[in-house]
Amino acid sequence: MTGTSHGDVVCEVRADCADDRTHSCATDRWDALDRLHRRLQGTVERRLRKETGFGLSEVQALRYVGGSGAADAGAEPVRVGDVADGLGLSQSATSRLMARLRRQGLIISSAVGHDRRGVQVLLTSAGHAALCRTASRYEQVVRDAVRDLGSQEADPLLWRFLVGESGARAVIR
Repeated sequence: MTGTSHGDVVCEVRADCADDRTHSCATDRWDALDRLHRRLQGTVERRLRKETGFGLSEVQALRYVGGSGAADAGAEPVRVGDVADGLGLSQSATSRLMARLRRQGLIISSAVGHDRRGVQVLLTSAGHAALCRTASRYEQVVRDAVRDLGSQEADPLLWRFLVGESGARAVIR
């Protein structure tokens, strides 16, 4: 992480710290996390698109809409607003994403019965097949990207958190 030392990113903020130190440490950690996220996201996006033909947001949407049920096995539709919340996207970005998936024949959408303003979506058989094809690649691409990050200049605390090692918790008091 260029420009931010490990000590700046991984610091313990105590109640007796000066306010400017607290904000500096918190913003340094936030900036480091944001850079790390963008680096991982870019890597995962490029590899997924190359290996599956789908982008990261499409795969994440298929996973979210697919949930644990199959398209033909009585799966419950998901409200587009819930997809937006679940993926951390704006309502308009989610609507555009759902429109792309619908044009590709991967989802169907319908009005919510009791709320005609609401829209719900469900995977089609083709969407379920796409989810089955991409799910394992998604898992592997994410694992590889996190593993590769460990050999780069990633902050050790954030890297340990991503790989699930103990002791990777910064304490803010």
